[in-house]
Amino acid sequence: MNYHPSNMGFFGTDDEAPLENADLDCEPQNEFANKEQVKKIDEYLDPGEKVHFLAKSAGERFEIDGEKMDDVLAQRTAATDKRIVIKKKKNPFGFESQSIRYENISSVDLSSGLVKTKLRVETSSKVYGIGVGQIADDESEDMCQFIRDRMSQANQSDSANRSVSEDPLDKLERLRDLKEDGIISEEELEEKKSDLLDRI
Repeated sequence: MNYHPSNMGFFGTDDEAPLENADLDCEPQNEFANKEQVKKIDEYLDPGEKVHFLAKSAGERFEIDGEKMDDVLAQRTAATDKRIVIKKKKNPFGFESQSIRYENISSVDLSSGLVKTKLRVETSSKVYGIGVGQIADDESEDMCQFIRDRMSQANQSDSANRSVSEDPLDKLERLRDLKEDGIISEEELEEKKSDLLDRI
């Protein structure tokens, strides 16, 4: 394993190796999301996953629900087209990854101290404190806004899918199919049909 303080070499890197999974041909993208740095998280990405933002942090504890994870020494965090991917350097010599999908995020913001910046990501079950202090403040803000935009897109898509599946006319058609298949009776069909027609 290579170690060089300037490139967080404890994550291990071979600068000549090609990226196996990450796609860097995307906009927006911060300066730190370059081939050299993305290589260090590439194994945790899906083939063709676009890396828009990348941040790293050392010396800032990864937090879940306000509790510091003392065995996490450093983090490298990517905001991709699909999710947030976090590679964690564990104590003493291991790595693990964590993934947070945009559709599961309820809020995201930045909390800045005198020296350190954290990305605060809230889902329905947990609140994550993710260090992003080693990239520029404007890049942290852009990353946070990108995640908000992706959350919004995921929620709009989810709402559209729900409205299609909850469309009364679609349900009426399914009820007719159920009646034809003998799964529900004529009386059950008429009762449900009446309810659905009231909603149109």
